[in-house]
Amino acid sequence: MHVLQVCNVGSIVGGTAACAWSLTRAWPQLRHTVAFLSPVDSMTRQVFQPHSVVTWPHCGTKQIQSQQPDLVILHNVGQAGASLWDGACSIQYVHSVGTRLIADQTLYCSDWLARQCRAPEDSVVWQGVPVPVCPVTPRVRGSDRLRIGRICTPSLRKWPDTLPAFYSHLASQHPQVDWEFVGCPIAMKPLLLAACRGQATFYPSGWQARSLLWDWDALLYHHPSLTESFGRTLAEAARAGCVPIVDRRGGFSEQLDIISGMGCRTLAEFSDSISAFSDPEARRRLSQLVQSQANATFSIEAFGRRMSLVVERMAS
Repeated sequence: MHVLQVCNVGSIVGGTAACAWSLTRAWPQLRHTVAFLSPVDSMTRQVFQPHSVVTWPHCGTKQIQSQQPDLVILHNVGQAGASLWDGACSIQYVHSVGTRLIADQTLYCSDWLARQCRAPEDSVVWQGVPVPVCPVTPRVRGSDRLRIGRICTPSLRKWPDTLPAFYSHLASQHPQVDWEFVGCPIAMKPLLLAACRGQATFYPSGWQARSLLWDWDALLYHHPSLTESFGRTLAEAARAGCVPIVDRRGGFSEQLDIISGMGCRTLAEFSDSISAFSDPEARRRLSQLVQSQANATFSIEAFGRRMSLVVERMAS
């Protein structure tokens, strides 16, 4: 069986490409081709190996037919300039609100997104995420100062200008914390460094940056206005035993129904969640718990089983 996936953005640090990657690993026995509707960076080509990666100007009948797929999975592909080929079954996997190309089956990455799109609950299929690559000598959590990180797509809209004030308050309340940031735009680095009283370290975005989740005690994610439809980073962090402290909104909320992280609605709640980490032994127990919970529900294997059920229903 040949599976063709189509994504808009050719970067593995984006959510749709990462989801497509997860599906190639969830169905290892199948042949995979991944098409991108924008230039593909070298890192993305490398992590998708040994599978074929192609670039198209748009998603059309000619392009799809050239691959002769048995199943086409579209990730957020819009209607403009796009068309399908009726020689293969098709699934539109929706990752955010918008007008999408109509396929044989439409799936949504979270209950929250399905409600936003007024879609039925049975159209939701949660993603699976990989276990981040573990460092050769991972840090023993609870043995020294707290390390709390933020890992995010290096897009300005994901790094709002309110973040320095947010971190300034937390740093003043929690001087025992070392703050780490992955994907921070260059212009914001000096502002966050000052807000964190000099206790901040910055790393470039990249597929391997997820290994830092093994060293962090907690993942902290806040955005005052942008709601994550699913939020893969939460599940990725938990699979490494890194406790999520995140906005209680969107897809984060339903993951927190399964993973014993900390959902927050106010600055005070974020601060209180960090205070709850003061006991090293309690921190270790919570780390082990969230890892077990995430492995059970958000593994690559569980994702493969969920998607296989969808395909089986389509074929019946």
